Amino acid sequence: MIRKRYQLNWTFECPDAVLTCSVMKCKDKNFLAFGGHDKTLYLMDEEMNIIDDRVFDGWCRCSYPIDLDGDGCDEILVGAGDGNFMVLKLNAEKKKLVGLMRYKSTKKVICCIAGDLTRDGNIELIIGSEDKTIKIFDSIEAKEPKFIFYFDSWVTACALGIIKLPNEKKSLYGLLVGTKSGVLQLIHIKNNFPEILWNRNFSSQINTIQVGDVTNDGLNEIILGTDDSTIKILNSEGEHVKEIKVEEGRPISVLIADIDGDKALEIITGCADGSLKVFHNPELNSKDIELKWKTKIPTSIKHVCYLTGNEPDLKHIVFGGYDRTIRNVTDFEWGQKKILNIPQMIDEPEISERKKDLAIEDLTDIKEVPTNIREHIFKILNEKGYMKDLVKELTDLGYNQEDISNELDIMSTQKSILYEKIVYPVWSLPGEEIEGKEEVEVPVEEQKVSVKHMVIEEPIKTDKEKLRVALSSEPEKVKPTEQKVPVEKETPTEKVSTGESLKDVIIQHLSDQGVIATKPQFINDIIVKGFDKSSIEKEIDSLREQGIITYSRTKPKGWSLVK
Repeated sequence: MIRKRYQLNWTFECPDAVLTCSVMKCKDKNFLAFGGHDKTLYLMDEEMNIIDDRVFDGWCRCSYPIDLDGDGCDEILVGAGDGNFMVLKLNAEKKKLVGLMRYKSTKKVICCIAGDLTRDGNIELIIGSEDKTIKIFDSIEAKEPKFIFYFDSWVTACALGIIKLPNEKKSLYGLLVGTKSGVLQLIHIKNNFPEILWNRNFSSQINTIQVGDVTNDGLNEIILGTDDSTIKILNSEGEHVKEIKVEEGRPISVLIADIDGDKALEIITGCADGSLKVFHNPELNSKDIELKWKTKIPTSIKHVCYLTGNEPDLKHIVFGGYDRTIRNVTDFEWGQKKILNIPQMIDEPEISERKKDLAIEDLTDIKEVPTNIREHIFKILNEKGYMKDLVKELTDLGYNQEDISNELDIMSTQKSILYEKIVYPVWSLPGEEIEGKEEVEVPVEEQKVSVKHMVIEEPIKTDKEKLRVALSSEPEKVKPTEQKVPVEKETPTEKVSTGESLKDVIIQHLSDQGVIATKPQFINDIIVKGFDKSSIEKEIDSLREQGIITYSRTKPKGWSLVK
């Protein structure tokens, strides 16, 4: 029997399901950034007050904090379900997040990370996507990735870490990439040229990757959480060292950290069934990793991170998931276990002398970048004061005409756009109009996404179909194939369906049918039961991520309940 050896410090009720959380450090303060289904990244201070939020166009799926400019305050990388990848800076004085960089991928951004992969003194930004690629950007000002690696399936996990190969005298700093099909790849960049050192295939989706010494031998291992309900511990060549079976649920998120103060790293994993499990290794140079303690919440845990409290080096485990709650727990044995004197067998790879002394980029001079389509519209109107070429500029930013049409229609309905009324004197011709005497205000976005209602003097098109006809006359540069890429979409006023009735209907329908061949058929079956398409799609995605339902590509091919 496992006795309870942890303490629950606090819980925080979130607006919606939590898919990612990260601790941003700024000088001597900690800030918690978290986001998920409501398309919003929230910033919380140490007193558990929400001090800022930034709205995205898709679910906030991943985040990663790192100090890019060396000012002592972390920036944060964020990947969203609509393909947006952004970097935001924490303004410590104003206690708000400011957008610095934006890149639009064609499909969901599933993982993101940053570090000096090239060892040239410059931090690279890295994203893995549903479009089956890893993209590496050489700086925050990059418009396009410097390197792109292609895979056979979605990139579902990525990590950076120090690896020492058996026949090499020096350690290397490598990028580990995991895919939906179970492929694990180690990538190294030497002399500015990428090299794939090895590939391994575990035939099961890789949900998370971490690097750390969990066998207490002084060398780093590679730790995977996979869809076959196992935690895999590998050596630097990707070979099995140990496998831990997680009986109750799939390991979705893994954290490697010393949470009890013995100088050895524990494995903390959040699982699809809602269990949080801590595994430890009390001996030197040992594979005897055992369960230390566990706890359970009602639904899937999507992300685990840690923050340090008032006590020096005491690490608080912070985790959240589908139950819309973030929890903070600590280990009871902090400072009570014997210290393990683990040998240091790896060294930090050297940074190139040629570029080591490069000046740190001043991010305060970078122009602020919006995080969603509405902010982009406001920005364009603020800068130009009119709507000419608005559609073209938004299309160049990666939005398709349906996205633009829907947002303009919503803004028009909410009276967020002011159209100029042109007055023609009776004695003048239309080509000889005199400037209107009424001053037209440029709409300004207010904080917290609340939009000030303005009077529409003379709406150009209020009917949705007419508006789309007008928009279709604009030049279009987006390829037809890009426009048809499925993304997470709903109007800003629509909420993700989490009602038990819809969940129960879907589960019961699959129980009755056994297997449903296609997703459109699946959705249509539920639509006739009185639910809207958008809510059904989101509930299906949610149930799939929780491991309740699955899609099989082998016979019988289709959607079914997980047995």
